[in-house]
Amino acid sequence: MCGDADILNKEHAIEKPTNKLQNLTALDSDSFIAEVKHIRGKKHPLTAAGLQALREEYARTIAPARTRAAEALKLERDLSDLVNQAYGLTTEEIALMWATAPPRMPIPKPS
Repeated sequence: MCGDADILNKEHAIEKPTNKLQNLTALDSDSFIAEVKHIRGKKHPLTAAGLQALREEYARTIAPARTRAAEALKLERDLSDLVNQAYGLTTEEIALMWATAPPRMPIPKPS
């Protein structure tokens, strides 16, 4: 999302994105705009045109990326389930595997 960072820098004076803005696919539209407003602060409020530009950019780039990220996560979980089935793992073995998983697993623990 290098292009998004460039747009935030050039058009909205955000030189260093926060952790939230570095993970854009985790933000819905309102959270994205709230984070930009937070960074800009009260001294540099968004104009109506700036706000509209952010909403358009979100719809054009971030919303589709969120959809693709959700699809990828679903496919990764489906593949994980298929591998567990192929190895014949029981529910208890799968639970133990997740309980002892390292903190940086490629996919988050299922809910």
